Order: sequence, then C-alpha cells, then structure tokens
Amino acid sequence: MRNFVSQRFLPRATLWVVLLVAAAAGSCGCGGSASASGPTPTPTPIPAPTPTPSQLPAGAIGLKVLNTSVPPGGIFQFQLSNTEPKPIGHGSTRPQVPAGPVRGVAVNDPSGVAAGIAVIDTSVTPTNIKLQLSSPDNLLGTNVSYPVVTMSMPLSSTLTPGVTFPISIDTANTSFFSDASTKYTTLEFAPGTLTIAPAGSPYVSDLSPAGGLLPDRQLIKVFGANFNTNTRVAIEGTTIVPADITLVNSGEIDVKICNGTVADGATVCPGTGATFQLDGERVRVKDTNTNFTLDYYTYLRADDVAGSSANAQVNLVHPMFSRQKYAAATVPLVNTASQFTGVSLQNTSGTDAGIEVRLLDNSNVTVAGPVNFTLPTGKKITRDVVADWFGGSVPAGAVKVKVSSGPVSVQMLGMLGDTSAGTIVPVIPQ
Repeated sequence: MRNFVSQRFLPRATLWVVLLVAAAAGSCGCGGSASASGPTPTPTPIPAPTPTPSQLPAGAIGLKVLNTSVPPGGIFQFQLSNTEPKPIGHGSTRPQVPAGPVRGVAVNDPSGVAAGIAVIDTSVTPTNIKLQLSSPDNLLGTNVSYPVVTMSMPLSSTLTPGVTFPISIDTANTSFFSDASTKYTTLEFAPGTLTIAPAGSPYVSDLSPAGGLLPDRQLIKVFGANFNTNTRVAIEGTTIVPADITLVNSGEIDVKICNGTVADGATVCPGTGATFQLDGERVRVKDTNTNFTLDYYTYLRADDVAGSSANAQVNLVHPMFSRQKYAAATVPLVNTASQFTGVSLQNTSGTDAGIEVRLLDNSNVTVAGPVNFTLPTGKKITRDVVADWFGGSVPAGAVKVKVSSGPVSVQMLGMLGDTSAGTIVPVIPQ
C-alpha cells in the first residue's frame, strides 16, 4: 500500500484551544498504541511544498537537535532536524543523550517510505546508540518543520527540576548522503539542551491512533500526565475547536480533528474536510498558568511480543518502520558465516494478523516453509530469519524471504546484519 504526501503541507494555522470541561470520572492513562479499526479513508493528494532556497553550499548539510523541557518521569524525545531542506538518501549517526532506556525510534519523511534501524547496546556504554537511515526516494530531510528522526526515552521520576543535559550527535561518526552515492562533505551541526521541567508539568506519552491517514472528525486520544483545565492542546496541520476537546482525566485528553476551513475564534467545526496524515506531526501541550510548553512528535508504535531472538545482535535492534503496510513482500536472503538476514514486523491495524514466512528460490518457488504465527494487534516482532524461523539452516537455492500477512497488512522492515563488523543496516521490502 502506497501512502500519499502528508496533509501537513496544506497551509493552515494551528489553533490553540482551552479545555472548557471538568475532568470526567474514569481512567485510562495506559497509552494504547494500536490504531482504531475501521474503513480505510480515501486519501486526498496534496502537492509538495515549494522548496526553500538553500543557504548552504551543495555539498553541505545542516543538522540540529531541538531543545526540549520535560518533567521528571516524563517522555523525553531526542529530535534531530535539518536546519534547511536538504535531501537525505541514506545516512548514519550516533545520538548523545542522557543514559536511560529507549522506548522507540522513528524516522519521518513526506512520502512515508523512509525507514531505518537503531542498534542500542548499553552494555558497552550507557548511550551506545547507532542509527542507520534509508530514504529510497531521497525525500527525507526536505521538510524542516519536522525532525528527520525522533527517539523516545522515559525519564527517571527522581530527576531534579532545573537540571540540564546536553543532547547532541557524535559528529565524527555521522555521515549523510543526498542520494545513493553522493556524500555531504560538510556537516554544520547545532546541539540542543534537555531541561528538567518543574514536577507536575504536562507531557505526552502516546496517542491513539498514533499515526495513519485519518478521516476528518477522527477522535484522537492524547495520553500523558498532569493534564488539567489549564492545559491547552494543538496538533500541527489540523485544527481542534473547543467543542471537540474533552479532559477525560489527568492522563488523557480526547480531541476530534477538524480539517474544514475554520474562521479565527470559531468554537464549532464547520463541516467535513480533507483527510489528515497524523504520522510525524507535532503535538503541543501548554500549561496556561506557567506557560510551560512541550512538543511531542507522533509515530506508530507497538510493544514487543514475548520472547527474543537466538541472535543476540538482533535483540539490540529498534526498527524504524516506514508508513508503508504490506500484505506480502520480499527481502533478499543472506546467510554466511558472519552475515544474516533479519525481519521486523509491526501490527497497528486494530486486528490480529496471521503471518506466513517462506524461503524462495530465483523462480519464486518455495524451498522452505511456510512458518506461520499470529502477530497480535499492538505488537511487533524482530527476528533472525534463519536462526529463529528455519532451524539455523538454509536449503539449497534459497535466495529471498517472503512474508505474507492477512487479513490485515502490517509494517515490515528487512535488515542485513554482520556479526564481525557489529553492524545492521535497513533493507526496504519489495
């Protein structure tokens, strides 16, 4: 399934709205990650934005880490962004962040085909994180309103408000290419700062749905903490009018998106508008008493299934899925003394998926399998294809891995690993 260019490129002012209702009874705060099921909306094609004139020479790329402030116990997002539109075909970098667990990593481009892999091994150093990005159409980095990559990390509840941490990248181990082979020879980089906000400041932990192409008037649940009647919410690229926002409790705010033309000061959505691509959009929460503001960028996320891979290197992988979903796709099979093929699957459809894995020869004839299992909604799985699904051996003639999913499509990412080099790179399914 091919996604269309994001609705975010429509010119639209973001409208701040004040919560006008008291907290209702009940609780959730669980931060569900799977999108609600329902009919697939018909996308409205949106023209690409007019490129901004570059201030950097052709061989240079500018990157920055956005400043942020998060209260103790909140979700910190490392947000790496271009300083001006520059295409990225592929690249790699190493974030430098405070030590702590990583919940998820996401890549964001206008067409939704970019993907990547984060390899995180805190047994080496507290922040041993390596990112590999791939953008087949070279559109990654061409919209500076949104980070090219975000990494979400839960913060300790014992952190002291006012304390600051530098957030950066290892520039000596960073390289980006404008296409498949043209490397940027100059990197201009600006680091950022994480400031621990006062306890009780609001933050966002997740959305439901957390991404996807949504019909107008879609209900979105915003999960987090410390929400109250002084909390304001805005989602970049769409409007939320006062009549369509509900404070459920301190951990949940429900909103309906309004994509029709909305006059300044309007309190009611005037009617049905275009569809809206939620992936990678900025969700901003603000406390009107303190003027504290926090930005969170959306991404589809799911929790790992129980168990792990027999390949220790695969267990270090955090996949960065594209927005594409597949009913069936293949990736090349590589299986040598040091190299292996891995596959990661994520199901955010709202329905359990039946997964079938086969090994094929050059004529697309099955030579091993099928291996069948269920991938529940709201779950993801990352495995070494041969070691985990085919008993550690490859039949003669096997050259590709085919994964099929039904009755719903799932996100899929292939990977090529090298145990000798200690590397894993993303492989886009075909």
